[in-house]
Amino acid sequence: MSLQPVPFTHALDEFLHDLVRALHKAVERGIAAARSDQAETDRALADCKDMIDLVMAGQVEEWVGDAGKPKPAA
Repeated sequence: MSLQPVPFTHALDEFLHDLVRALHKAVERGIAAARSDQAETDRALADCKDMIDLVMAGQVEEWVGDAGKPKPAA
């Protein structure tokens, strides 16, 4: 028995890839500003929390948009 990929696998992969890249940038920004700009560090931490909360909410259909909807029969 093998599992078949779901129709929106590619779109989900792209979304999560972009999210991880954005999370990485926010962490870098927060680390760079940690000593000199507490407000920027706080903004970076808030951005990270927002991204993690988005993933944890698990609203996959919202992430992938039309890619997750079944195609109409031809």
